[in-house]
Amino acid sequence: MQNGRNFGKGTLLAMAAAAILTAPHAGAQAPGGTAPAGAEAAAPTPMPTLPPLPPLPAPGEATTPAVPSVQPTAALPATDLRAQPPAERPPAPEAPGGLPSSVMILFGIGVLVLVATLVVVLTVILKKPVVINVPSRSAAPPPPPVPEGPVPAAWTGGNVVRAGQPPEGVLDVLPGRFLVDEVDRQIELRIFRTAPGERVETTIGRDSGSPYRHIQLLPASVSGKHAKLVFDKGSYSVINYARTNPTRINGEEMEENASRRLVDEDRIEIGDVVMTYREG
Repeated sequence: MQNGRNFGKGTLLAMAAAAILTAPHAGAQAPGGTAPAGAEAAAPTPMPTLPPLPPLPAPGEATTPAVPSVQPTAALPATDLRAQPPAERPPAPEAPGGLPSSVMILFGIGVLVLVATLVVVLTVILKKPVVINVPSRSAAPPPPPVPEGPVPAAWTGGNVVRAGQPPEGVLDVLPGRFLVDEVDRQIELRIFRTAPGERVETTIGRDSGSPYRHIQLLPASVSGKHAKLVFDKGSYSVINYARTNPTRINGEEMEENASRRLVDEDRIEIGDVVMTYREG
């Protein structure tokens, strides 16, 4: 009995405490479910709450950086790829000549490689030193040219003319003679055949030459390669090569590269040297 009274008292005390705790919330709301005027302004503003800081690591403990969580994204609408038409690949551009652009690019690269190779080759060639041999004044004179035929047995010479004379009976002597005027005499020159053939050419000039194929005239008025005697078909002709120093036949001056056939007793002037042609 005593226990039942105690239980009833405890129940009453619990109900009273519950009524006291719920009384302010019930009074704050007006009858009919509407909040009284000024209740919204009087309500306290909630303070934002920050997430708790992570605990500090213990001394000597390795720290691992936090991996941010990936928020799930909204699912994309499913599309039926089979219903879409396949994308068309644009055609490869073509060169003006109808060739693909890749072929033209390869052709251009080949041309550039060829040009670069030519430039390198020309550079190597042009870098080679050009050696020019300038003869010294004290150097020995060049050796005489190798004669066509046997070594001359003698040299016809003087202050005007120099020519080789072969041994007797060795070379074929051509008809005709050339008499060169010296100061107080005439020097006779003969032309020899050194090889078989109808045509025999003998140069005339201040330069040296083959003993039997060249007549050297020493005066300064004679050019290095002044003229040429040509024997062909039994007669002689003179060809003039000089531009400044004259060549005259019987007083008539010859033009450059002009040719004239000689006859008996023709007077030939080569510079200041005078010679006479005799057929017999």
